[in-house]
Amino acid sequence: MNTLILLDRLPDTAAQDSLARRQALTALGQQLALQAASQLMALPVRHFAIDSDKPACLLLEGAPAPLGLSISHSGPWVAAAVSACRPLGLDMEQTAHAGDADELAELLTPDEAAWLAAQPDGSLPGDPFWTVWTLKEALGKYHGRRWETPQQTRSIHQLDHYAAHLVLPDCGLLLAITAPAPLEAKLQCGSGKAAHVSLMPWLTTSK
Repeated sequence: MNTLILLDRLPDTAAQDSLARRQALTALGQQLALQAASQLMALPVRHFAIDSDKPACLLLEGAPAPLGLSISHSGPWVAAAVSACRPLGLDMEQTAHAGDADELAELLTPDEAAWLAAQPDGSLPGDPFWTVWTLKEALGKYHGRRWETPQQTRSIHQLDHYAAHLVLPDCGLLLAITAPAPLEAKLQCGSGKAAHVSLMPWLTTSK
């Protein structure tokens, strides 16, 4: 196991004010990241900190830790992935409550949009659009920057590294994760125990 994903959610009583809620999501993400680093390296949490620069990175005794980090949130859910593989990109969507896909679809490249339209039902993990969208978001994080237009991120058909999805139907969540090499991951939800999960590799040669 070279990767640990911690997943949790804000309580239903969490602040509804947008700024306070975003701050709570950020704090929870950082907490999960520190816990994941501690468990992955078998060291107490006190040895780790987070450099808040964008993208954020983990510090071990004040120096960059030999770990990849990526954090994502959707609705009340927060996920933090920590891995021995670097760089790392993670995106998560609560697809049942996701925003308007029509607006986001404008950010797909023409070849991505055409490919997506040609996919038969059931051929992709989870909802087809969100499968592609989470991957594109994860790619932006993998490359260390956000993006706003198709030209600012690589097409899903030009991947030269590992990418995979994880569907969590009980939570209504879809995750995409990217790294330089295949990942062997465990997932820990809330206060539960970490358990191995089967990531579904993205077929980078699909056109």
